[in-house]
Amino acid sequence: MNRYNSARMRQALLSLCAAAVVTTGIASTETNAQSRRQQRDDARTCANFGNRYGTPAYSRCMLDQQRRRDFKERDTLEKMALTSQIAKEGQIMAERARRQRCDRNPDRRECRR
Repeated sequence: MNRYNSARMRQALLSLCAAAVVTTGIASTETNAQSRRQQRDDARTCANFGNRYGTPAYSRCMLDQQRRRDFKERDTLEKMALTSQIAKEGQIMAERARRQRCDRNPDRRECRR
């Protein structure tokens, strides 16, 4: 009986590991596809600006496109962090106001927690 449970456990762990490897591979493939898509879009943009592949102007243009994308991502993360901080402060203020109301009048329904 013990060997049977051990074999089942081993099989379950192997299945879990296989699923993790497949999931990681899919996520990696999607990330690579997105990166290639962005590179193609950047190359198209630089070509539309009149820069030919292999020239210093083209390389500068590609770097500018990457820098633009990086700044946009950083700005998005900063906005999300700020929004999160504002929400947290709002929760703290609401709880502080509730406590003050409960200190003034402990019979309130919201104070019976």
